[in-house]
Amino acid sequence: MADAVLIYPYIGDMDVVRDKPHLPLGLIQTASLAAKHYSFSIIDLRIESDWQARLKRELAGGPLFAGLSVMSGQPVARAWAVSRFIKEHSDIPVLWGGNHPSLSPQETLQDPHIDMAVIGDGEETLLEAMDRLSAGKSLKGVRGMWFKQDGKIVQNELRPPVDLDSLPLPPYHLVNVEDYVQVYRGKRMINLESSRGCAHRCRYCYHTGQSGNHRFRAMNAEKTLERMFWARDSMNLDGVYLVDDNFFLNRKRSAAVVDALKNQSRQFYWQIQGVDVPSMLKFDQAGLQDLEKSGLQRVSVGAESGSPKILNYVNKPHTVPMLLKANKLWSGFGIYIFYSWLSGLPGETLADLKKTVKVMFRIMEDNPNARLSPIYNFLPFPGTSMWDEVIDNYGFKPPESLQEWGNYDWSRVNVAYLDPALKRTLDNLYFPSLCLDRKFEDFPAPWWLRLGVKLYRPVAKARMKTLFAGFPAERVAASIAEKILVAGVRMKTPWTL
Repeated sequence: MADAVLIYPYIGDMDVVRDKPHLPLGLIQTASLAAKHYSFSIIDLRIESDWQARLKRELAGGPLFAGLSVMSGQPVARAWAVSRFIKEHSDIPVLWGGNHPSLSPQETLQDPHIDMAVIGDGEETLLEAMDRLSAGKSLKGVRGMWFKQDGKIVQNELRPPVDLDSLPLPPYHLVNVEDYVQVYRGKRMINLESSRGCAHRCRYCYHTGQSGNHRFRAMNAEKTLERMFWARDSMNLDGVYLVDDNFFLNRKRSAAVVDALKNQSRQFYWQIQGVDVPSMLKFDQAGLQDLEKSGLQRVSVGAESGSPKILNYVNKPHTVPMLLKANKLWSGFGIYIFYSWLSGLPGETLADLKKTVKVMFRIMEDNPNARLSPIYNFLPFPGTSMWDEVIDNYGFKPPESLQEWGNYDWSRVNVAYLDPALKRTLDNLYFPSLCLDRKFEDFPAPWWLRLGVKLYRPVAKARMKTLFAGFPAERVAASIAEKILVAGVRMKTPWTL
Protein backbone atom coordinates (compact mmCIF):
# COMPACT_ATOMS: atom_id res chain seq x y z
CA MET A 1 0.00 0.00 0.00
CA ALA A 2 1.01 3.63 -0.52
CA ASP A 3 2.80 5.76 2.06
CA ALA A 4 0.13 8.42 1.59
CA VAL A 5 -3.25 8.63 -0.12
CA LEU A 6 -4.19 11.86 -1.91
CA ILE A 7 -7.82 12.65 -2.70
CA TYR A 8 -9.36 15.06 -5.19
CA PRO A 9 -13.03 15.94 -4.53
CA TYR A 10 -15.69 16.91 -7.03
CA ILE A 11 -15.25 20.58 -7.98
CA GLY A 12 -18.10 21.87 -10.15
CA ASP A 13 -20.07 21.94 -13.38
CA MET A 14 -17.15 21.83 -15.82
CA ASP A 15 -16.07 18.51 -14.34
CA VAL A 16 -19.09 16.90 -15.94
CA VAL A 17 -19.73 19.15 -18.99
CA ARG A 18 -16.43 18.27 -20.64
CA ASP A 19 -15.63 14.77 -21.84
CA LYS A 20 -12.93 14.42 -19.18
CA PRO A 21 -12.11 16.32 -15.98
CA HIS A 22 -9.04 18.49 -15.61
CA LEU A 23 -5.91 16.95 -14.17
CA PRO A 24 -5.62 17.03 -10.33
CA LEU A 25 -2.48 19.08 -10.84
CA GLY A 26 -2.40 20.51 -7.33
CA LEU A 27 -1.99 17.04 -5.83
CA ILE A 28 0.53 15.92 -8.42
CA GLN A 29 2.62 19.07 -8.20
CA THR A 30 2.63 19.09 -4.40
CA ALA A 31 3.96 15.52 -4.37
CA SER A 32 6.78 16.28 -6.83
CA LEU A 33 9.59 16.30 -4.23
CA ALA A 34 8.19 13.68 -1.88
CA ALA A 35 7.42 11.25 -4.72
CA LYS A 36 11.14 10.60 -5.10
CA HIS A 37 11.20 9.08 -1.60
CA TYR A 38 7.64 7.94 -0.84
CA SER A 39 4.78 6.20 -2.65
CA PHE A 40 1.44 7.86 -3.29
CA SER A 41 -2.01 6.71 -4.30
CA ILE A 42 -4.35 9.30 -5.85
CA ILE A 43 -8.12 8.85 -5.64
CA ASP A 44 -10.07 11.20 -7.86
CA LEU A 45 -13.75 11.22 -6.94
CA ARG A 46 -14.66 12.58 -10.36
CA ILE A 47 -13.61 9.39 -12.14
CA GLU A 48 -13.69 6.60 -9.55
CA SER A 49 -16.68 4.28 -9.95
CA ASP A 50 -16.58 3.32 -6.26
CA TRP A 51 -14.24 5.67 -4.48
CA GLN A 52 -15.51 4.68 -1.02
CA ALA A 53 -14.41 1.06 -1.46
CA ARG A 54 -11.02 2.05 -2.83
CA LEU A 55 -10.48 4.57 -0.06
CA LYS A 56 -11.28 1.97 2.58
CA ARG A 57 -8.68 -0.35 1.06
CA GLU A 58 -6.05 2.39 1.07
CA LEU A 59 -6.84 3.36 4.66
CA ALA A 60 -6.54 -0.28 5.74
CA GLY A 61 -2.93 -0.19 4.52
CA GLY A 62 -2.03 2.35 7.21
CA PRO A 63 -0.77 5.35 5.21
CA LEU A 64 0.96 8.22 7.00
CA PHE A 65 -2.01 10.43 6.17
CA ALA A 66 -4.89 11.04 3.79
CA GLY A 67 -4.55 14.40 2.03
CA LEU A 68 -7.19 16.44 0.19
CA SER A 69 -6.86 19.37 -2.22
CA VAL A 70 -9.50 21.92 -1.21
CA MET A 71 -10.72 25.04 -3.02
CA SER A 72 -12.93 27.62 -1.30
CA GLY A 73 -16.65 27.40 -2.03
CA GLN A 74 -18.73 24.25 -2.39
CA PRO A 75 -15.63 22.00 -2.66
CA VAL A 76 -14.99 22.72 1.03
CA ALA A 77 -18.19 20.94 2.04
CA ARG A 78 -17.45 18.06 -0.31
CA ALA A 79 -13.92 17.67 1.06
CA TRP A 80 -15.36 17.83 4.58
CA ALA A 81 -17.73 14.95 3.75
CA VAL A 82 -14.78 12.86 2.56
CA SER A 83 -12.80 13.77 5.68
CA ARG A 84 -15.70 12.64 7.85
CA PHE A 85 -15.83 9.37 5.89
CA ILE A 86 -12.11 8.82 6.57
CA LYS A 87 -12.56 9.37 10.30
CA GLU A 88 -15.59 7.06 10.40
CA HIS A 89 -13.54 4.22 8.90
CA SER A 90 -10.02 4.76 10.29
CA ASP A 91 -7.79 6.70 12.64
CA ILE A 92 -5.56 7.91 9.79
CA PRO A 93 -4.63 11.64 10.08
CA VAL A 94 -6.34 13.94 7.58
CA LEU A 95 -4.33 16.67 5.86
CA TRP A 96 -5.84 19.56 3.87
CA GLY A 97 -3.97 21.56 1.23
CA GLY A 98 -5.06 23.95 -1.49
CA ASN A 99 -6.21 27.54 -1.34
CA HIS A 100 -8.89 27.17 1.36
CA PRO A 101 -6.68 26.04 4.25
CA SER A 102 -4.13 28.66 3.18
CA LEU A 103 -6.84 31.34 3.39
CA SER A 104 -8.56 30.03 6.51
CA PRO A 105 -6.27 27.66 8.46
CA GLN A 106 -7.85 28.36 11.85
CA GLU A 107 -11.36 27.49 10.65
CA THR A 108 -10.02 24.41 8.88
CA LEU A 109 -8.27 22.93 11.90
CA GLN A 110 -11.08 23.73 14.33
CA ASP A 111 -13.02 20.94 12.64
CA PRO A 112 -12.55 17.60 14.43
CA HIS A 113 -12.14 15.70 11.14
CA ILE A 114 -8.98 17.56 10.06
CA ASP A 115 -5.59 17.15 11.72
CA MET A 116 -3.09 19.03 9.55
CA ALA A 117 -3.07 21.86 7.00
CA VAL A 118 -0.47 22.98 4.47
CA ILE A 119 -0.27 26.77 4.22
CA GLY A 120 1.11 28.11 0.92
CA ASP A 121 3.28 26.12 -1.49
CA GLY A 122 3.27 22.49 -0.51
CA GLU A 123 6.21 20.76 -2.21
CA GLU A 124 8.91 21.32 0.40
CA THR A 125 6.47 21.28 3.31
CA LEU A 126 5.04 17.89 2.34
CA LEU A 127 8.46 16.26 1.99
CA GLU A 128 9.64 17.52 5.38
CA ALA A 129 6.36 16.53 7.04
CA MET A 130 6.53 13.00 5.61
CA ASP A 131 10.11 12.63 6.82
CA ARG A 132 8.93 13.58 10.32
CA LEU A 133 5.83 11.36 10.27
CA SER A 134 7.66 8.31 8.93
CA ALA A 135 10.23 8.68 11.75
CA GLY A 136 7.52 9.10 14.37
CA LYS A 137 8.59 12.68 15.10
CA SER A 138 6.52 15.80 15.83
CA LEU A 139 5.57 18.26 13.09
CA LYS A 140 6.57 21.15 15.32
CA GLY A 141 8.91 23.44 13.40
CA VAL A 142 7.87 22.26 9.91
CA ARG A 143 7.43 25.58 8.14
CA GLY A 144 4.19 25.91 6.20
CA MET A 145 2.42 23.29 8.32
CA TRP A 146 -0.26 23.83 10.97
CA PHE A 147 -1.41 20.82 12.95
CA LYS A 148 -3.23 19.75 16.08
CA GLN A 149 -1.45 18.39 19.11
CA ASP A 150 -3.36 17.33 22.23
CA GLY A 151 -6.42 19.05 20.81
CA LYS A 152 -4.67 22.41 20.35
CA ILE A 153 -3.69 24.06 17.07
CA VAL A 154 0.07 24.45 16.58
CA GLN A 155 1.00 27.24 14.18
CA ASN A 156 4.40 26.83 12.59
CA GLU A 157 5.88 29.79 10.76
CA LEU A 158 5.17 30.27 7.06
CA ARG A 159 7.53 28.84 4.46
CA PRO A 160 8.87 31.15 1.73
CA PRO A 161 7.45 30.47 -1.74
CA VAL A 162 9.25 27.65 -3.51
CA ASP A 163 11.73 28.32 -6.32
CA LEU A 164 9.85 26.85 -9.29
CA ASP A 165 13.05 26.30 -11.25
CA SER A 166 14.28 23.97 -8.50
CA LEU A 167 11.37 21.54 -8.81
CA PRO A 168 11.64 18.26 -10.72
CA LEU A 169 9.21 17.21 -13.41
CA PRO A 170 5.79 16.62 -11.85
CA PRO A 171 5.01 12.93 -11.18
CA TYR A 172 2.22 12.48 -13.71
CA HIS A 173 2.77 8.73 -13.41
CA LEU A 174 0.68 8.86 -10.21
CA VAL A 175 -2.46 8.96 -12.39
CA ASN A 176 -3.63 7.45 -15.65
CA VAL A 177 -2.96 10.46 -17.85
CA GLU A 178 -5.51 9.37 -20.46
CA ASP A 179 -8.25 9.95 -17.89
CA TYR A 180 -7.45 13.67 -18.09
CA VAL A 181 -6.46 14.37 -21.69
CA GLN A 182 -8.93 17.03 -22.83
CA VAL A 183 -9.64 17.73 -26.48
CA TYR A 184 -9.99 21.39 -27.46
CA ARG A 185 -10.57 22.35 -31.09
CA GLY A 186 -9.46 18.86 -32.05
CA LYS A 187 -6.17 18.92 -30.12
CA ARG A 188 -5.21 16.64 -27.20
CA MET A 189 -3.97 18.63 -24.22
CA ILE A 190 -3.30 18.33 -20.52
CA ASN A 191 -2.74 20.84 -17.72
CA LEU A 192 0.75 22.08 -16.91
CA GLU A 193 2.12 24.85 -14.70
CA SER A 194 4.95 27.29 -15.44
CA SER A 195 4.28 30.18 -13.03
CA ARG A 196 2.30 31.09 -9.92
CA GLY A 197 0.81 34.23 -8.49
CA CYS A 198 -0.01 37.62 -9.92
CA ALA A 199 1.37 41.15 -9.60
CA HIS A 200 -2.08 42.72 -9.50
CA ARG A 201 -4.15 43.21 -6.34
CA CYS A 202 -7.74 42.64 -7.45
CA ARG A 203 -9.67 42.89 -4.20
CA TYR A 204 -11.85 39.80 -4.65
CA CYS A 205 -9.00 37.47 -5.67
CA TYR A 206 -7.87 34.72 -3.30
CA HIS A 207 -4.24 35.57 -4.09
CA THR A 208 -4.56 38.76 -2.05
CA GLY A 209 -5.48 36.68 1.00
CA GLN A 210 -2.37 34.48 0.86
CA SER A 211 0.50 36.07 2.75
CA GLY A 212 3.69 35.98 0.69
CA ASN A 213 2.33 33.50 -1.87
CA HIS A 214 0.48 35.98 -4.07
CA ARG A 215 3.53 37.44 -5.76
CA PHE A 216 4.28 36.43 -9.33
CA ARG A 217 7.10 33.91 -9.80
CA ALA A 218 7.87 31.89 -12.89
CA MET A 219 10.11 29.18 -14.23
CA ASN A 220 12.68 30.48 -16.69
CA ALA A 221 11.92 30.09 -20.38
CA GLU A 222 14.22 27.08 -20.79
CA LYS A 223 12.57 25.18 -17.94
CA THR A 224 9.12 26.12 -19.22
CA LEU A 225 9.85 24.86 -22.72
CA GLU A 226 11.46 21.69 -21.38
CA ARG A 227 8.25 20.85 -19.52
CA MET A 228 5.97 21.74 -22.41
CA PHE A 229 7.83 19.46 -24.83
CA TRP A 230 8.22 16.74 -22.19
CA ALA A 231 4.45 16.70 -21.65
CA ARG A 232 3.64 16.57 -25.35
CA ASP A 233 6.22 13.99 -26.33
CA SER A 234 5.95 11.63 -23.35
CA MET A 235 2.14 11.56 -23.22
CA ASN A 236 1.21 11.52 -26.92
CA LEU A 237 -0.31 15.00 -26.83
CA ASP A 238 -0.62 17.89 -29.25
CA GLY A 239 0.20 20.45 -26.58
CA VAL A 240 -0.57 21.76 -23.11
CA TYR A 241 -2.93 23.99 -21.19
CA LEU A 242 -0.87 26.30 -18.96
CA VAL A 243 -2.77 26.95 -15.75
CA ASP A 244 -0.70 30.04 -14.95
CA ASP A 245 -2.47 32.96 -13.29
CA ASN A 246 -0.90 35.63 -15.51
CA PHE A 247 1.49 34.23 -18.10
CA PHE A 248 2.58 37.41 -19.92
CA LEU A 249 3.67 39.39 -16.84
CA ASN A 250 7.31 38.56 -17.54
CA ARG A 251 7.59 39.78 -21.13
CA LYS A 252 11.15 38.53 -21.68
CA ARG A 253 10.31 35.01 -20.55
CA SER A 254 7.03 34.78 -22.45
CA ALA A 255 8.64 36.18 -25.64
CA ALA A 256 11.36 33.52 -25.47
CA VAL A 257 8.73 30.79 -25.11
CA VAL A 258 6.71 32.10 -28.05
CA ASP A 259 9.81 32.48 -30.21
CA ALA A 260 10.84 28.88 -29.59
CA LEU A 261 7.36 27.49 -30.23
CA LYS A 262 6.79 29.34 -33.51
CA ASN A 263 10.00 27.94 -34.95
CA GLN A 264 9.23 24.28 -34.30
CA SER A 265 9.17 21.92 -37.28
CA ARG A 266 6.26 20.11 -35.61
CA GLN A 267 3.43 22.46 -34.65
CA PHE A 268 2.91 22.82 -30.93
CA TYR A 269 -0.53 23.76 -29.58
CA TRP A 270 -1.15 25.48 -26.27
CA GLN A 271 -3.59 27.45 -24.17
CA ILE A 272 -3.13 29.90 -21.31
CA GLN A 273 -5.46 30.09 -18.33
CA GLY A 274 -4.52 33.60 -17.16
CA VAL A 275 -3.83 36.77 -19.18
CA ASP A 276 -4.54 40.39 -18.23
CA VAL A 277 -5.83 43.15 -20.50
CA PRO A 278 -2.77 45.45 -20.17
CA SER A 279 -0.58 42.57 -21.39
CA MET A 280 -2.90 41.99 -24.35
CA LEU A 281 -2.52 45.62 -25.38
CA LYS A 282 1.28 45.38 -25.47
CA PHE A 283 1.13 43.16 -28.57
CA ASP A 284 1.27 44.68 -32.04
CA GLN A 285 0.20 42.93 -35.23
CA ALA A 286 3.57 41.23 -35.65
CA GLY A 287 3.52 40.01 -32.08
CA LEU A 288 0.04 38.58 -32.50
CA GLN A 289 1.11 36.86 -35.70
CA ASP A 290 3.94 35.25 -33.72
CA LEU A 291 1.44 34.07 -31.09
CA GLU A 292 -0.70 32.54 -33.81
CA LYS A 293 2.32 30.85 -35.40
CA SER A 294 3.34 29.47 -32.01
CA GLY A 295 0.12 27.45 -31.92
CA LEU A 296 -1.62 29.44 -29.19
CA GLN A 297 -5.25 28.40 -29.32
CA ARG A 298 -6.89 30.20 -26.42
CA VAL A 299 -6.30 32.64 -23.56
CA SER A 300 -8.55 33.40 -20.61
CA VAL A 301 -9.08 36.95 -19.38
CA GLY A 302 -10.73 38.25 -16.21
CA ALA A 303 -12.96 40.96 -17.73
CA GLU A 304 -15.30 40.83 -14.68
CA SER A 305 -17.53 43.84 -15.41
CA GLY A 306 -18.61 46.39 -17.99
CA SER A 307 -19.19 48.99 -15.30
CA PRO A 308 -16.34 51.49 -14.77
CA LYS A 309 -17.49 51.92 -11.18
CA ILE A 310 -17.20 48.21 -10.41
CA LEU A 311 -13.86 47.79 -12.19
CA ASN A 312 -12.44 50.64 -10.14
CA TYR A 313 -13.97 49.29 -6.92
CA VAL A 314 -12.35 45.85 -7.28
CA ASN A 315 -9.04 47.36 -8.42
CA LYS A 316 -8.87 45.75 -11.86
CA PRO A 317 -5.86 46.85 -13.94
CA HIS A 318 -8.00 47.76 -16.95
CA THR A 319 -10.86 50.01 -17.99
CA VAL A 320 -13.79 49.25 -20.26
CA PRO A 321 -12.20 51.06 -23.25
CA MET A 322 -8.99 49.08 -22.71
CA LEU A 323 -10.97 45.83 -22.65
CA LEU A 324 -12.82 46.63 -25.88
CA LYS A 325 -9.62 47.79 -27.58
CA ALA A 326 -7.76 44.59 -26.64
CA ASN A 327 -10.64 42.43 -27.85
CA LYS A 328 -10.70 44.16 -31.21
CA LEU A 329 -6.90 44.07 -31.52
CA TRP A 330 -6.85 40.29 -31.12
CA SER A 331 -9.96 39.65 -33.24
CA GLY A 332 -8.12 39.21 -36.54
CA PHE A 333 -6.21 36.17 -35.37
CA GLY A 334 -7.11 32.54 -34.74
CA ILE A 335 -6.74 32.80 -30.98
CA TYR A 336 -9.92 32.30 -28.97
CA ILE A 337 -10.36 34.57 -25.97
CA PHE A 338 -12.40 33.39 -23.00
CA TYR A 339 -13.69 36.29 -20.89
CA SER A 340 -14.90 35.70 -17.33
CA TRP A 341 -17.53 37.87 -15.60
CA LEU A 342 -18.45 38.59 -12.01
CA SER A 343 -21.49 40.24 -10.41
CA GLY A 344 -23.17 40.69 -7.05
CA LEU A 345 -20.49 42.99 -5.62
CA PRO A 346 -21.13 45.58 -2.89
CA GLY A 347 -22.65 48.74 -4.32
CA GLU A 348 -23.55 47.09 -7.63
CA THR A 349 -26.88 48.05 -9.15
CA LEU A 350 -29.08 46.81 -11.96
CA ALA A 351 -27.66 49.64 -14.06
CA ASP A 352 -24.14 48.25 -13.53
CA LEU A 353 -25.31 44.80 -14.63
CA LYS A 354 -26.86 46.30 -17.77
CA LYS A 355 -23.50 47.87 -18.62
CA THR A 356 -21.81 44.48 -18.22
CA VAL A 357 -24.31 42.75 -20.50
CA LYS A 358 -23.90 45.50 -23.10
CA VAL A 359 -20.13 44.99 -23.09
CA MET A 360 -20.55 41.21 -23.35
CA PHE A 361 -22.59 41.56 -26.53
CA ARG A 362 -20.18 44.17 -27.90
CA ILE A 363 -17.27 41.78 -27.38
CA MET A 364 -19.07 39.00 -29.30
CA GLU A 365 -19.93 41.41 -32.12
CA ASP A 366 -16.36 42.69 -32.45
CA ASN A 367 -14.65 39.30 -32.21
CA PRO A 368 -16.09 36.03 -33.57
CA ASN A 369 -13.42 34.17 -31.58
CA ALA A 370 -14.57 35.58 -28.25
CA ARG A 371 -16.09 33.20 -25.73
CA LEU A 372 -17.87 34.19 -22.53
CA SER A 373 -18.12 32.62 -19.12
CA PRO A 374 -21.47 32.80 -17.39
CA ILE A 375 -21.89 35.76 -15.06
CA TYR A 376 -20.50 34.24 -11.90
CA ASN A 377 -21.86 35.39 -8.57
CA PHE A 378 -19.45 37.04 -6.17
CA LEU A 379 -18.17 34.68 -3.50
CA PRO A 380 -16.08 36.39 -0.79
CA PHE A 381 -12.78 34.69 0.02
CA PRO A 382 -11.38 34.64 3.58
CA GLY A 383 -8.35 36.84 4.05
CA THR A 384 -9.15 39.30 1.27
CA SER A 385 -10.03 42.93 2.00
CA MET A 386 -13.52 42.34 0.60
CA TRP A 387 -14.12 39.52 3.09
CA ASP A 388 -13.83 41.90 6.02
CA GLU A 389 -15.72 44.63 4.22
CA VAL A 390 -18.81 42.58 3.37
CA ILE A 391 -18.92 41.23 6.93
CA ASP A 392 -18.41 44.58 8.67
CA ASN A 393 -20.37 46.87 6.35
CA TYR A 394 -22.82 44.75 4.37
CA GLY A 395 -24.07 42.13 6.81
CA PHE A 396 -22.55 39.14 5.04
CA LYS A 397 -22.79 36.07 7.24
CA PRO A 398 -19.84 33.78 6.55
CA PRO A 399 -20.20 30.01 6.84
CA GLU A 400 -20.01 28.94 10.47
CA SER A 401 -18.58 25.54 9.62
CA LEU A 402 -16.81 23.75 6.79
CA GLN A 403 -20.06 21.93 6.04
CA GLU A 404 -21.90 25.22 5.54
CA TRP A 405 -19.59 26.13 2.66
CA GLY A 406 -21.79 23.78 0.62
CA ASN A 407 -24.38 26.57 0.52
CA TYR A 408 -22.05 28.91 -1.39
CA ASP A 409 -21.69 28.61 -5.12
CA TRP A 410 -20.64 30.70 -8.14
CA SER A 411 -23.95 29.90 -9.86
CA ARG A 412 -26.23 31.55 -7.30
CA VAL A 413 -26.28 34.72 -5.22
CA ASN A 414 -24.24 34.25 -2.04
CA VAL A 415 -24.91 37.61 -0.35
CA ALA A 416 -27.99 39.27 1.14
CA TYR A 417 -27.10 42.92 0.65
CA LEU A 418 -28.14 43.19 -3.01
CA ASP A 419 -31.17 45.08 -4.20
CA PRO A 420 -34.03 42.51 -4.48
CA ALA A 421 -34.50 43.17 -8.20
CA LEU A 422 -30.79 42.63 -8.91
CA LYS A 423 -30.70 39.52 -6.73
CA ARG A 424 -33.67 37.98 -8.55
CA THR A 425 -32.13 38.82 -11.91
CA LEU A 426 -28.74 37.30 -11.06
CA ASP A 427 -30.31 34.18 -9.59
CA ASN A 428 -32.14 33.45 -12.82
CA LEU A 429 -29.68 34.66 -15.46
CA TYR A 430 -26.67 32.49 -14.65
CA PHE A 431 -27.82 29.75 -17.03
CA PRO A 432 -28.76 32.07 -19.94
CA SER A 433 -25.40 33.85 -19.62
CA LEU A 434 -23.71 30.44 -19.92
CA CYS A 435 -25.33 29.76 -23.29
CA LEU A 436 -24.71 32.99 -25.24
CA ASP A 437 -21.93 31.72 -27.51
CA ARG A 438 -20.56 28.58 -29.15
CA LYS A 439 -18.14 27.47 -26.42
CA PHE A 440 -19.81 24.06 -26.17
CA GLU A 441 -18.83 23.39 -29.77
CA ASP A 442 -15.13 23.91 -29.04
CA PHE A 443 -14.74 20.70 -27.07
CA PRO A 444 -16.41 17.28 -27.21
CA ALA A 445 -19.41 17.87 -24.96
CA PRO A 446 -22.27 15.35 -25.36
CA TRP A 447 -24.12 15.82 -28.64
CA TRP A 448 -27.46 16.34 -26.94
CA LEU A 449 -25.98 19.09 -24.75
CA ARG A 450 -24.47 20.90 -27.73
CA LEU A 451 -27.79 20.63 -29.62
CA GLY A 452 -29.81 21.79 -26.63
CA VAL A 453 -27.61 24.82 -26.06
CA LYS A 454 -27.72 25.72 -29.76
CA LEU A 455 -31.54 25.61 -29.82
CA TYR A 456 -31.77 27.56 -26.57
CA ARG A 457 -29.23 30.25 -27.55
CA PRO A 458 -31.76 32.69 -29.12
CA VAL A 459 -33.82 32.54 -25.93
CA ALA A 460 -30.69 33.07 -23.84
CA LYS A 461 -29.72 36.13 -25.87
CA ALA A 462 -33.22 37.57 -25.59
CA ARG A 463 -33.24 37.09 -21.83
CA MET A 464 -29.84 38.70 -21.42
CA LYS A 465 -30.56 41.68 -23.66
CA THR A 466 -33.75 42.47 -21.77
CA LEU A 467 -32.59 41.10 -18.39
CA PHE A 468 -35.93 39.30 -18.23
CA ALA A 469 -35.63 36.73 -15.46
CA GLY A 470 -39.25 35.67 -15.15
CA PHE A 471 -40.51 32.10 -15.66
CA PRO A 472 -37.05 30.49 -15.69
CA ALA A 473 -38.22 27.08 -16.88
CA GLU A 474 -34.74 26.36 -18.28
CA ARG A 475 -33.39 26.06 -14.75
CA VAL A 476 -35.31 22.81 -14.40
CA ALA A 477 -33.86 21.57 -17.69
CA ALA A 478 -30.37 22.57 -16.56
CA SER A 479 -30.81 20.65 -13.31
CA ILE A 480 -31.92 17.52 -15.18
CA ALA A 481 -28.98 17.84 -17.60
CA GLU A 482 -26.52 18.06 -14.71
CA LYS A 483 -27.93 14.89 -13.14
CA ILE A 484 -27.59 13.05 -16.45
CA LEU A 485 -24.01 14.26 -16.86
CA VAL A 486 -23.06 13.25 -13.33
CA ALA A 487 -24.52 9.79 -13.90
CA GLY A 488 -22.69 9.60 -17.23
CA VAL A 489 -19.27 9.91 -15.63
CA ARG A 490 -20.12 7.25 -13.02
CA MET A 491 -19.67 9.73 -10.20
CA LYS A 492 -20.90 9.06 -6.67
CA THR A 493 -21.28 12.59 -5.40
CA PRO A 494 -19.57 12.99 -2.02
CA TRP A 495 -22.00 15.59 -0.72
CA THR A 496 -24.65 12.84 -0.38
CA LEU A 497 -22.60 10.95 2.22
